[in-house]
Amino acid sequence: RTAKTYKLNTLLCLLRSQSHIALAVASSGIAARLLDGGRTFHSRFKPPWVPSETGNLNIPAQSTLAELLWRTTAMYYWNEAPMMHRFQLETLDRTLRDLMSHKAPDLAQLPFGGNTIVRAGDF
Repeated sequence: RTAKTYKLNTLLCLLRSQSHIALAVASSGIAARLLDGGRTFHSRFKPPWVPSETGNLNIPAQSTLAELLWRTTAMYYWNEAPMMHRFQLETLDRTLRDLMSHKAPDLAQLPFGGNTIVRAGDF
């Protein structure tokens, strides 16, 4: 494990110890495996196979995943984020804005629906 992974895991543990939900995703399976409770971006968010400028994640608004995302998640950690196509980041932004607009309409105007996204990687 690297210092970056250690810091991400420390932040995850800190938030979770305070009864917050922090989701950890990574661009690859190896990077996801190193994060406590980590999953790949594709496994967690179900993006379309071919990224596009206008696509959304395959998360129905009434699903348990949507509820997890818009009700309870305090922070998202995305390891190895630069490895992903920029459309994936934009797709996550559009989806979170849409889901958060159900909670409060003004959140649709904020990046990522007002959620905190920590992106890590070799920039």
